[in-house]
Amino acid sequence: MAPKTKPDGDGDLSEWTEHLEELRRRIIAVLAVFTIVTLPAFAFSEQIAAFLMTPVADLGVALYTFNPAEKFLAYLNLAVWTGAIFSAPFCLLQIGLFVWPALRGKERRWTLAALLIVPVLFITGSGLAYRFLSPTVLRFFLGFASGDGIRPLWGFREYLALLYALMLAAGLLLQAPLLLLFSFALGLTTPKKVARFRPHTIFLIFLAAGICTPPDVISQVALGVPLYLLFELTLFIGGFLPRTTGEKEEQ
Repeated sequence: MAPKTKPDGDGDLSEWTEHLEELRRRIIAVLAVFTIVTLPAFAFSEQIAAFLMTPVADLGVALYTFNPAEKFLAYLNLAVWTGAIFSAPFCLLQIGLFVWPALRGKERRWTLAALLIVPVLFITGSGLAYRFLSPTVLRFFLGFASGDGIRPLWGFREYLALLYALMLAAGLLLQAPLLLLFSFALGLTTPKKVARFRPHTIFLIFLAAGICTPPDVISQVALGVPLYLLFELTLFIGGFLPRTTGEKEEQ
């Protein structure tokens, strides 16, 4: 039931207070889930680290620590990242539940779809970076280091930071098609309009691939080509989306 609004505006203030209180409860719930996931993750840091070290282990490169606290801090960062990743779906759910009452029919359908698709796309992108992109990047660095007789000595914490960056970048880049589909569904633009900027899009895709990978052509192509194909697939799917009410009125 909507709160009764008093002439002096006390009703509006009370409504805002209820929203802020609800937001506070949801933030506390997210932090609680993050903590519950992070603590066991730290207990199993050794097993998680062994899994994440597979790309570099396949290259026969040993990792080292350079100060007494480095391994502990690396495991602590590992637990925090694990907690953030596995609590992210719950965080998205809380955001969706918070804005749900203010949404309408079409907005609710797309919000529900986003809550389901965003984690899947992020996990897919991160998994592809772990399985295919990171070995290519590491192989490039290893080959570059041995060119003048300098032996590589890689740090454990720095390796994890590089792997996190690659997985995070791939997971976020894979969200771009979903944002594009949202813009099509809400009538902000159309696939035909976006297709006119295909050359610019290709440039931006490979620019992003160049930023997220080492400065070699193989790594950039390995990330850029799948992203471009995903862009074309997004335009194809966007052509089958139902037209918005605004577009119908314009016609």
